[in-house]
Amino acid sequence: MTYFVYTLTGGLCNYFSCSNLLPKKLSVFNRLLLFLYAFGSLYFFNRYYGQASTFITLSGMLIIVSLFTKLDYLSLGCYLFGYLYIIAFNYLFMYIAGEILKMDMECMLKHDVLNIIFSTLYCVYCGITTKLIGWFVHKKLNISQYLTNKHMLKAILTDLSLLVFFFVFNFSYGERLGYNFGVIALNGVIFLLLFSITVYLMYSIYKVTMGEQAYKYRMAQYENLQIYTERLENSYGSMRKFKHDYLNILSTMGGFMEENDMNGLIEYYEKRVLPISHAFSESDTKLGGLSKVKNTALKSLLSSKFIYTMEIGINLKIELTELIDDVVMDSLDLSRIIGIFLDNAIEAAMNTVQKELYYCMFYKDEELHIIVRNTSLPLSHAISQLSSHGISTKGEDRGVGLYNVSLILSDYNDVIWDTTYEEPYFTQKLILRKGTK
Repeated sequence: MTYFVYTLTGGLCNYFSCSNLLPKKLSVFNRLLLFLYAFGSLYFFNRYYGQASTFITLSGMLIIVSLFTKLDYLSLGCYLFGYLYIIAFNYLFMYIAGEILKMDMECMLKHDVLNIIFSTLYCVYCGITTKLIGWFVHKKLNISQYLTNKHMLKAILTDLSLLVFFFVFNFSYGERLGYNFGVIALNGVIFLLLFSITVYLMYSIYKVTMGEQAYKYRMAQYENLQIYTERLENSYGSMRKFKHDYLNILSTMGGFMEENDMNGLIEYYEKRVLPISHAFSESDTKLGGLSKVKNTALKSLLSSKFIYTMEIGINLKIELTELIDDVVMDSLDLSRIIGIFLDNAIEAAMNTVQKELYYCMFYKDEELHIIVRNTSLPLSHAISQLSSHGISTKGEDRGVGLYNVSLILSDYNDVIWDTTYEEPYFTQKLILRKGTK
């Protein structure tokens, strides 16, 4: 009975350290397979190889995770991090329990009732805390968005692998090498400190990477603003030229009409008036509405996306009829969301015959409404699934954009995000209320 409970709770702790910390949620079948392997390998091999069987369990779990996630370095790193967490705190809690009960570790491990109670309580602790850590790391910090450099992920994975190896070596071969339980416990404390240092280093890497990503995004916004400013300057130059010429044009046209020279008037109109009117292109007219958007980051993003939209032949309609001066959301977050909406809309519209994109911003009852509508092919997934990680209508290894939108909006209150599809139009609607911040 004691052996069964010990291996069952050990298998559950291994399972929790993996499934609760992976960035992508596994299917029910995959999670069941993970648990059965974690429990089965401990149950059958621990009887013959003792703690050394941990190498078998750990190696098999890594192989299974690699297969399920297609060798995703972040997923492998998250599992190793979770395993380090449950082992390091197991040492800590066993030491605390020994101090409370005034028993050494060897006596605790040989006491059946205490072993069952400790294993069960620690299993519950692992299940709850790994779930909270997984939520914090992937929902709150959103590390999958920032830790995308494969070389950095390989370095982190190598560091975690070495640390796990020495952890397992310490408690599996400690007794065989002649260590007593006191020495093993001391090594456990040392490894706990190493684990804490590793956590600090990984968090530092995350913060630096997040800062670099934000800097690159702001630089892109600055470049977009330069493009928009240059476009406005060109439009202003065309306006000044037309203002300078239009009186002379009217006078000349009046002369043709006084002499009733319609042929001359037509020829003059085609050669002199039309070329000037062409200077006021459709794109200049549409982009002029962006002057109503007072948020610099958002304005520069919209101008860049709209210019690209018109250049690739998409029929663009912009509706900005009032001053947009209060967006009640962080400029960077709002620009990221709108950028994702527009990128998806442009890509979807290009695959349709109509090639239409509509953008609108307006206030209603002190709420800012943002609408992005585009023509789209019929959806291959339910709308409720589109914001899930890895779900996309555009093929494999996609489906990150709307998932990131959901993560960004999770930090804001009173935001309404509505997605609809009525053939052939796909619509994203965002409503920002005054209490959004």
